[in-house]
Amino acid sequence: MKKTKMTKNLVKKVAMYVAKADANAACPCITYQPKMPDSVKKLRKF
Repeated sequence: MKKTKMTKNLVKKVAMYVAKADANAACPCITYQPKMPDSVKKLRKF
């Protein structure tokens, strides 16, 4: 049970880190950038 809780917390932290990184980065492709959800837009630093 304890390992499951630790795994969930780790996945949550990694997901938040990736979402913050994506919110503050531009798409490397010129032609396509998917629409960002509003909840991710709130994580922007600018």
